[in-house]
Amino acid sequence: MATFSQVTRPSTTDDGLYAPGLRFGEARVMALLGAWVGFCHLLAGFCNREMVERVGALGAAPYTARQATYDLRRLKRKGLIVKLAHSHRYQLTSLGRRVAVLFTKTYGRVLAPGLSALDPRLPEDVGARSSPHHGLAQLRTNP
Repeated sequence: MATFSQVTRPSTTDDGLYAPGLRFGEARVMALLGAWVGFCHLLAGFCNREMVERVGALGAAPYTARQATYDLRRLKRKGLIVKLAHSHRYQLTSLGRRVAVLFTKTYGRVLAPGLSALDPRLPEDVGARSSPHHGLAQLRTNP
């Protein structure tokens, strides 16, 4: 719970710099974290341009280099990434990997299916993989 609060709430670094929170469930944050779960960046790290391409491909509206710069700054201040020396590349920290996996799995397997079960107007594919969704759907059709 402490890690979730540390990541989602605004804070300050040890240097006194402001570190904005990463709002769980926000489309841009989820796309950003989802881009890391692919593990294609593990050996060489990633740069701003690659982040723009990956996050943009995940459908987080038009994602610009300026937005990526802002996101890189806040992720670095939260301790989720580190800048590689003498380069313009970044690497995920162990905390960053854990947060990316936790947020994307929780959103994809718990939150989205749960919301689709509560709101029948949402598309069926939102909760298609969830066993609680299937159980609730069967309960509704077989009284």
